[in-house]
Amino acid sequence: MIGISKNRPVLVLLLGALLSLPVGANSLRIYSVSFDEWSRPRSGDVIAGFEAVRSAVDYWGDAAGNMILVRYPGEDSGEIWATELRDWLVSLGIPSDYIQLVSGSQSADEIRLIVGKRDEINQ
Repeated sequence: MIGISKNRPVLVLLLGALLSLPVGANSLRIYSVSFDEWSRPRSGDVIAGFEAVRSAVDYWGDAAGNMILVRYPGEDSGEIWATELRDWLVSLGIPSDYIQLVSGSQSADEIRLIVGKRDEINQ
């Protein structure tokens, strides 16, 4: 016990240093829109009613600097789908500068909305 008392200032400094380190928490959230969902007739109310779109837009607005990466299936139909979704996101109030389209989704029947900080998304 005597050794701890002597080293208390050092322990306090170490604890303070550890607590000041940046936490590597990931702010990314992933939302999916299925092809079946997307194949329904679309309007502003329908798009805003999609749980994934509503959640992505809400999360985007929660923090300054968030952006949305739209990962879509690589074929032409996937690009058309992603472009239309981007247009709907803009109509819901997200500036196009905060939306990035990227092909190469692992699934041909869904599109993913990845929302988070720009530096995390671009890793």
